[in-house]
Amino acid sequence: MRKSLISAGLAAVIVAAGAAPAGAAGQEGWRVTYLSPDTGYDYYGLYDVAATGAHDAWAVGSQTLDADHGGGTVLRWNGTTWSPVTVPGDTGSFGSVDGSSPNNVWIMGATNEGAQASWHWDGTSWTSVSTGTYDVADVAVIGPKNAWAVGNDYEGGTDGGKALHWNGRKWAQVAMPATARKVGAVAANDVWAVGDGGDQPVAEHWDGTSWTSSTLPEVPIPAGESGFSYFNDVVAESSDNVWAVGRLYWGGGEELKSVKKARNATLAEAEHNQPVIMHWDGSKWSLRLGADGDFALSAGADGQGGIWYSSFNDTFVHVAANGTTTTTVPVATTGGRQTPSIRQVTGVPGGTTVLAVGQISPAPDGGDASGDGVVEQYH
Repeated sequence: MRKSLISAGLAAVIVAAGAAPAGAAGQEGWRVTYLSPDTGYDYYGLYDVAATGAHDAWAVGSQTLDADHGGGTVLRWNGTTWSPVTVPGDTGSFGSVDGSSPNNVWIMGATNEGAQASWHWDGTSWTSVSTGTYDVADVAVIGPKNAWAVGNDYEGGTDGGKALHWNGRKWAQVAMPATARKVGAVAANDVWAVGDGGDQPVAEHWDGTSWTSSTLPEVPIPAGESGFSYFNDVVAESSDNVWAVGRLYWGGGEELKSVKKARNATLAEAEHNQPVIMHWDGSKWSLRLGADGDFALSAGADGQGGIWYSSFNDTFVHVAANGTTTTTVPVATTGGRQTPSIRQVTGVPGGTTVLAVGQISPAPDGGDASGDGVVEQYH
């Protein structure tokens, strides 16, 4: 079923790094709650965010001071303030994060030399663990001896079709039907991974024994047109409430008739783009498409059975449990800064607070030489 997207503006709010905006209590809407301080970096971006509870969340990314200096960036939230966290050792860039408790958090990324690695927080100290040649795109943590990571093992001789499983001692590869880019877990025997399988999206399920492909509704592509669709994210809330979001692209000419090119095509290159939204109710998947002209990048639970997702057009879209959708523009900062580009959205367990991370680009007039990492919060 198609749903029209209704635009709604929000007031612009800018706050000091790590501080909540004055008078925010009781105000419902998106607002900036962290803006990285100006320390002279050439680049600062936040790529992923995960919350373990109402007073604990983690955001990760990278920053570059110059051609020879940079590294992974970690922020931790206590329910009010975001503070930097130092991870010892060679940390080139952090791409994904998840945790099952404040004392069990995994960060996935790479060293400055390009080696793939992971870092584990046990509540007291960090431990670095190699992931071999596996390039992790996302991680879902279930418990101290149970976590899943998805991505690719290009150097290992395979382009996907494998996941990494943490068993309490090491990361081990496990066969799965297709490449996945995002993973979400409900329980040890109820894990979902999503991605693309050519011209249609793919959803895969772990039942505690093996990964199997899940039957999805076909995403319709107009007759006579070349098109592709794929998932960008999954939100696994319960056994009968799982959401997957992504993109339907069609048209655009011969030069875009490849999955890899279509996946990265901008809206300017593509003739038509639509958000793909699917929902699992415990027995089957249902499909809905958003309005032409945008697509979904990342998603997080809204705490009420629905989701918030970020879009290519730098908007937040709320999909309620009943399917009603509303579009809201991300909060813009003052001083001529551009609208934040959101990389990941996540719900905070136990309530309706939602967190999102990304980067604010330089001012349009070029007066600022670098982008800033940003955290936005809905409550």
